[in-house]
Amino acid sequence: MINVPKTKLLFFDLETVGIEQDYKTLKKNKPELAKLFESYQNWIVKRFPEEEGNSVEEMFYNKAALIPEFAKIIVASFAFYAPDGNIHKQTFSSDQEIEVLQEIKNLLTKVGKLDFYLCGHNIKNFDIPMMGKRMIINGMKPPSILPQYDTKPWEMRAVDTMEIWKFGNNFSMASLELMCVSMGVTSPKDGEVTGNIVHQTYWETEALDPIATYCEEDVDVLAKLMDKLYNLV
Repeated sequence: MINVPKTKLLFFDLETVGIEQDYKTLKKNKPELAKLFESYQNWIVKRFPEEEGNSVEEMFYNKAALIPEFAKIIVASFAFYAPDGNIHKQTFSSDQEIEVLQEIKNLLTKVGKLDFYLCGHNIKNFDIPMMGKRMIINGMKPPSILPQYDTKPWEMRAVDTMEIWKFGNNFSMASLELMCVSMGVTSPKDGEVTGNIVHQTYWETEALDPIATYCEEDVDVLAKLMDKLYNLV
């Protein structure tokens, strides 16, 4: 079903927050960026229909973490299966995004030379573009394992569990939580921190540890899901 050996998959997940705590702070610290965010309100509503009728302040608070130009990466968690079947994990977290990005780049450069593929849920639409854009914005050249502007879809070194679950049907329900429950894998959505409140948790508590734990749980789940897929008979 999957042509890449399990031991050549690098499971990963990112946790992102808005680049500032709120729109008011963005407007004060980065006025040009704030002006651009306001100009993209129609795009935001089309992309996230639930934001219809919300103010620009509410849109920033709710969705900035999902838009690379207005977000920052605070946690990145990775794991892979060793040939002996054991899982090796590594998590990077920092208030200074450049530190997280440098650790990510170092790891991706290393595994890229070992013919690894990135593996995660919706990584082609979110995590991979997020990493690439945030690296460029921070003055870093993305590692070669990330797709370039001329990389063909079938040349991407990525296995996306969302695509696996959709079976070619773009209208199919394919959340990570639904995939977990359907396959009998404990969902990562039961802890104190969940994806929809990461921005709030980070900016109100300044606590990275619970966010890192949540990120690691997502990666654990990815590894378990893929293990089940590799063991299908």
